[in-house]
Amino acid sequence: MEDRGKTAAFAAVESLSGWWELAGVDSAVHESAVDLLAQDAVDTSSNMSVLSLSEKKQTEAPATPTVIWPNDIVTLREMVVSGAPLPGNTYGPVRSPSVGPISSDVMVVSDLPDIISMPENRTSLNAELLHRMLAAIGIDTAQCHCTWLATSMPPAGEIPATDLPELAHFMLHQIQLIKPKSLVILGSAACKALLGEELMHARTELRNIVHDGLNIPTLATFHPRTLIARPAMKKQAWIDLQMFAKMVVL
Repeated sequence: MEDRGKTAAFAAVESLSGWWELAGVDSAVHESAVDLLAQDAVDTSSNMSVLSLSEKKQTEAPATPTVIWPNDIVTLREMVVSGAPLPGNTYGPVRSPSVGPISSDVMVVSDLPDIISMPENRTSLNAELLHRMLAAIGIDTAQCHCTWLATSMPPAGEIPATDLPELAHFMLHQIQLIKPKSLVILGSAACKALLGEELMHARTELRNIVHDGLNIPTLATFHPRTLIARPAMKKQAWIDLQMFAKMVVL
């Protein structure tokens, strides 16, 4: 167990330097060297509470869907590609189903399908940065189930706020199908939809998504596109990732 921890630490340092550079910063935050893997880098004291989604005021579930939602991921992916009128699948002509194993310990949820490399848009930087972010704490994105609230891109480049309740309801259905051991939420829109909170408040502690018998430790953090646009936020993102790695047993 100790050897595994040392190996993970060395891998984390190597990956961390890579995503630091991708985020647009070539030097450390402080003039003096800082051990970003030190145990006291984040507060993991016993008074850190893990809040449950069930403790929040729940948004009333949308009406019964007009299209029957599939009960397996393979069928769901086929329906997305075929253009079925599922929530989030009718914003545009290009549709992107989830990627990754249909059974996974870690599930990553974004608002838009911009955390994978696609020829239709410039998402390779987002995808590579996400890979390095998670690799820094020993998580391989290839082993994660990565999905998004909207499987097609809205014309304005963001999801209308009025659509979030239905998209959240549909995402909870997908979470129930995957049954991950932990969840990573990227960005403000996905955070608002699934946790009912603003990102800057939600990211201060791990949350739990409680749904249909599941109780899933959940981290909300910045979307890679935000870190690319605002590289100064990288330090806060690293604190988030450390908290997730130390509090969640993968």
